[in-house]
Amino acid sequence: MHSDEYGAQLTAISRYRNAYSLISKGIDLLNALRYLETSAVVESLLWASTHEEESVRKTASSDLSGLAKYNISVYFGDGTPGGRGIGSMPQLLVIDTLEKQTDEELRNHLRGVLTLIEGLLSPSMESANWSSTAVTLSRAVVPADQGVVEVRKRSIALVKRLYKLVETKSHKLSVIRAMNAAARGDGRGVVDKAFSDMISANAREVLGFFGDIAKAEEDLQVVQKLEHDSYWIHFHSASAGVRAAALETKAVIDSSGEYAIYKTLVGFEGIFGDWSKDRRDDSYTLGSQESRRKEARVIAARVSAEGFDVWRRRILRFAQTESNDLATFPVFYEFLAEVATTYPEFALDLLVEESEQVSRFLIPILRGLWDGEKREELLPLILKWIAEARADETSFLYACAKVFLSTKDVDAGILGRLLEKATALRDAFVMRQVASVAIGRSAKEEERGELKALFLRALPRLTELGDAGWVREIWFRKEATEMVAEFSPEERRVVLRNLSLLPQIDYQAEDVLAAIAEREPRVVVEFLCDRLYEPAQHVAAFAEKAGGEYEELPYQFHTLQDSLSSDPKMVIEKVLDCYAEDASLFEFRGAKLLQAIFPQFSEGFQAELVRLVREGRDIELDFAAGVLRAYNGEAFIQPVAKELIKRLPRSSPVVAEVEIALQNTGVVSGEYGMTEAYDEKRREVLDWLQDPNERVRSFAAKYISQLESMRDSEQRRADESITLRKFDYDEE
Repeated sequence: MHSDEYGAQLTAISRYRNAYSLISKGIDLLNALRYLETSAVVESLLWASTHEEESVRKTASSDLSGLAKYNISVYFGDGTPGGRGIGSMPQLLVIDTLEKQTDEELRNHLRGVLTLIEGLLSPSMESANWSSTAVTLSRAVVPADQGVVEVRKRSIALVKRLYKLVETKSHKLSVIRAMNAAARGDGRGVVDKAFSDMISANAREVLGFFGDIAKAEEDLQVVQKLEHDSYWIHFHSASAGVRAAALETKAVIDSSGEYAIYKTLVGFEGIFGDWSKDRRDDSYTLGSQESRRKEARVIAARVSAEGFDVWRRRILRFAQTESNDLATFPVFYEFLAEVATTYPEFALDLLVEESEQVSRFLIPILRGLWDGEKREELLPLILKWIAEARADETSFLYACAKVFLSTKDVDAGILGRLLEKATALRDAFVMRQVASVAIGRSAKEEERGELKALFLRALPRLTELGDAGWVREIWFRKEATEMVAEFSPEERRVVLRNLSLLPQIDYQAEDVLAAIAEREPRVVVEFLCDRLYEPAQHVAAFAEKAGGEYEELPYQFHTLQDSLSSDPKMVIEKVLDCYAEDASLFEFRGAKLLQAIFPQFSEGFQAELVRLVREGRDIELDFAAGVLRAYNGEAFIQPVAKELIKRLPRSSPVVAEVEIALQNTGVVSGEYGMTEAYDEKRREVLDWLQDPNERVRSFAAKYISQLESMRDSEQRRADESITLRKFDYDEE
């Protein structure tokens, strides 16, 4: 709770100091007791690992991981009085606590339990030792003593218990991942025989468990994970017994003809070829994409022979593979397109009867049908999907739009219908896809005009919905910059109004802005100034709500400065106009923009600033001093700084601004970094003492004296800091 005394800052403070941050601090306090009250701490952290607030879950997960892992200093007692460690006692207490959990408790706290188990099964141990000048990180393999062997044996048994408790595919894969940790050794150094024997015994038990699962498991994605992990256990092990056990598991998996087909068509983690071959032979990995494509075409050719009912079930089963990245399925995509082309009746029936189950794979089926002989029969289905689409289910609209990125031709009429439906449903995702297709397929002269008109219809509607995501979907296509470059001035302004909704100007948006700047650099500078001086508050609020940040300008431009820096006079005039209206925070707004466009002082930029200083009024002098402050005291600002000193009376407050600009050091390193930086600043202006202008000489004498004083002060501060640190660490 916070009182009202914070006023306008209350919202910002509440983001970082609230009930959840207090819980996280409490968790860290509990973590400090992990070796004294291990069981209680484990139970508390497991509770926190399922908390509704993500920040609390992250804190708990981090502390759970640290609690279970072996620490060299704790285990052996390095640095403790008498050098007495407590061995594997913390890990034994952790496994004791986990074994006492009910089945329901293990299911509810599965993520936290698996985090603990992976720590218990880690083959390495670490520690950190601090001195006054360094931190030493140490790493070693866990000793294969009785306590460690027992912890690992009981952890493996607990994982087996967990696998029987979980039901979902994602949970099964997580448990298998944890079990695989038991078979991993530490290959970064020489290990003793006891450690090797312990890891080998664990690996054989894991592989036996994998084989048992493979015999009964019906989910082919789980089988694929078993094959993948078994191969890598085989690959990394020097033990003949482990390698033999891995080959036994492989034999069980290879006996499934259904999995062989799945591996070819989906197989993003599948292992192809002879496991015994040298690693340099790439047959061990995912297999050649081209060889898989060839095999997929062979499989597609025998679909009718094996029966359409068989393949309907098979396709629906394969389509249930879970992945957040559809790039996982390139071969399956091509296979479905081939099936749709070769067996259009079957593919059309699949869309009519099973569209929901194959919704993630509509695009290759639609493409095969659209480019084939069944287009006229497909059209009524597409129109039906468009007519019946609801706001809570528009995946069919998305597929119908995106398919035109890869078809032989484009139907602008259907794209127009999709745009109107998406507008009615206020679905920016589909509208964005229509806009992307309109740009992406605009290479053909005969289609460009109609597609351009479609894009310009979609863009204001996206702007109304606050969406500018089309840039990220098509920025890499040359058609995007070509179309934007051909727009009229008013059409370019439509694009810029939409791009003002971006929370950040990344390299994707920058390419489009650069295409506009090649023709109209002034409007792009105005666009950037508007972001700095009139930021879209609703965009910032939306970005914050989505967990992101609003950024007026990037730290640096990648390509845009090439177009904008060609006319420094225009750029300076525009930024100066903004400064004249609002001089507040100039270093972080207008000066930041100039620094991004002119990261190094070009001859033209420097000449224009010098002209401004020599001919300008007080406001121009203030402006020029503010610009210099954005350059971290780089040596190339000195000619402009000297011109300012010549124009300014000694009593002017702007002289202090110039001094600050010159003193700025940017980032320094080392204990004496500031001392060395100030001394370098002093050397840079020594020749000013002989300048013909009396104001420059007077400024230089005072400035150098200040630098020498600050240098000596920093030297004393660094010496004292080193002495105090040595005292804290009981060093001479």
